[in-house]
Amino acid sequence: MEKEITTYHTELKDFIKAMPDFPDSLINSTFEYDTGKLIKILQKKEVFEICKINEAEYEAVDYIDRELGKVVSDLVREIDLEQSLKDYLKLEKEIEDTFSGNTYMYAKQGALSVKSLYYYKIKDFSKAITFTLECLVLNDYLVQQGIYTLNLRCFEQNKNISRIYFRNQQADPGYKLIFNLISYLLNGTDKNLFGNIFSHNQYWEKVPVIRETYAYELFTMITEDMIRFNINSREFLPDDWYSDLDFEVNTPDRQIIYNWIYINKQLRNSNYKDYFDGLLYYFQQPYNQFYDILKISLLLDLYKLAGNQPDLTQEIVNFIENKLHFNQSVRTLLIKNVFKV
Repeated sequence: MEKEITTYHTELKDFIKAMPDFPDSLINSTFEYDTGKLIKILQKKEVFEICKINEAEYEAVDYIDRELGKVVSDLVREIDLEQSLKDYLKLEKEIEDTFSGNTYMYAKQGALSVKSLYYYKIKDFSKAITFTLECLVLNDYLVQQGIYTLNLRCFEQNKNISRIYFRNQQADPGYKLIFNLISYLLNGTDKNLFGNIFSHNQYWEKVPVIRETYAYELFTMITEDMIRFNINSREFLPDDWYSDLDFEVNTPDRQIIYNWIYINKQLRNSNYKDYFDGLLYYFQQPYNQFYDILKISLLLDLYKLAGNQPDLTQEIVNFIENKLHFNQSVRTLLIKNVFKV
């Protein structure tokens, strides 16, 4: 590798020299809609229609959902896992005692994903997958009944299963599931995903803005996972989950992802001239801060390629600290543990 990087010493030097002039990431989103608000508006309308409930009944479900959100927050921070379980079981009983029919299923699906998170946190991965699948079955049913915005939950549960695989040292099925999910989101092709809706094209066409924006969100989430899961590895970040992806580039966000994949392919194929050309172009673009994690991953692999290059390391730290505005925890993690000036 050292001989190869010496061959492109000029390109590396030029990239280091250009780094101070790279633009800041942008605050404004490239998304046309606020997807979160859109989902809330559309889902409420669908729930009223399919569950046949009134405003007071909807508020009761929404209250449970907000309380479950507090449990999730505590579980993520791992404040007191057993207390979180007690809080969850209290809400689960309230669901069992209060709701019925489609309303019960709607409330229950949200609860099951929280239950799965608890078992994920205590590393009982078998139960985590079991409750994730139960959650997915309910969402799958409700989508087919007409609550189409819950297709997002079906996407999320497949992503959650992949994350369980990774944590349980089952990397290959994790990569395959993520690849299949992203391919579905971008192309509508179903292959070994969990859920019946994926085999029916009409559901792919429902609420396309949710599906499309989740594809971008998923891509950045998995990139962050790959960084965190491989923080101590000297190898390039895993590419099994995206390297064979093929999709139409018809939005600015798809273009950003496509270019990122292209650069990584050139690096892994040792096409260093094209790699550095693509890398330089990518960092000269003031992409939205939503994609900061993609730039961070490229810098991490460049750092591994170049080896001990103090000038490069200093410029990477300066760029991450001063030009990027998102993923603060990842930036801090890397500066403290990897990019040591």
